[in-house]
Amino acid sequence: MSLIKEAAEARALTGSNEKLNGWTSGPAGSDRGEFPVALASLETAVLDACATEDEWPAQIAAGVYAGVNFVIANPSVARALTLDAAAEADCVWRYERVIGRLAGFIQIKAPTGTRLPTSTDEALVAGIVGLVGDHIRIGRVERLAELRPELVLLTLLPYLGFSEAQRWSNRVASSRSNDA
Repeated sequence: MSLIKEAAEARALTGSNEKLNGWTSGPAGSDRGEFPVALASLETAVLDACATEDEWPAQIAAGVYAGVNFVIANPSVARALTLDAAAEADCVWRYERVIGRLAGFIQIKAPTGTRLPTSTDEALVAGIVGLVGDHIRIGRVERLAELRPELVLLTLLPYLGFSEAQRWSNRVASSRSNDA
């Protein structure tokens, strides 16, 4: 199966598109319309990056880099997923949705022999989203590029152990040193 087809199937499994479980784009400036579009845009960037790699650790690294690069390039969209959402009554639902869907991307092809329970995958993603969100909240978006290798290490660590996760983190950091 081709990686592009796998990415499309992953999108279908996780529901990544502009019409998300009954949500559709609302009027311009409408928060209820901005959230699903922002989420779909982030997911598309991550999944498309994952589809460019063959090995699972490389797919995860590509997804992490793409997600962070998306936030750097689109801080207002990232705010719709983090800061702006916090002011809404349904922010817990939104938070859980972002975490669950991004954790689903890890789970789709995670090594079965060392696979963690779903709740652990979600805790891992929540930590990453929280760290990225903190950088957005305090106005340190420019520092996110430096954080990408550490996020790759953090993501791969529970599955591969420290040495192998560090090797992948270093490998990806050196090959993507010019990504912004």
